[in-house]
Amino acid sequence: MIQEAYETLIDPAKRRKYDSSLPFDEKIPEEGKFDDSDFYEVFTKCFNLNMRWSNKQPTPNFGNEHMPMPNVKKFYKFWFEFNSWREFSQYDEYDTVEA
Repeated sequence: MIQEAYETLIDPAKRRKYDSSLPFDEKIPEEGKFDDSDFYEVFTKCFNLNMRWSNKQPTPNFGNEHMPMPNVKKFYKFWFEFNSWREFSQYDEYDTVEA
């Protein structure tokens, strides 16, 4: 059991598969649960949680109401083209490694 865990953690592909299977808070803040005074704080937390899964690093920051327009456009472009390394093979019927 310990050897299997070790082999999973040292193999980057197995580690990503394992990390992808862990529970993750994917909730988006509900409308009405925030207002103008905490909008950036609430959504910064949301985007920071999801940055972890990005193939492209570093990820642009969410910013605030004073963020320059070029940075705002960079932020939206990044998220519209978001590419994640997270995979969901744990839901596959068969394990391709054992096939």
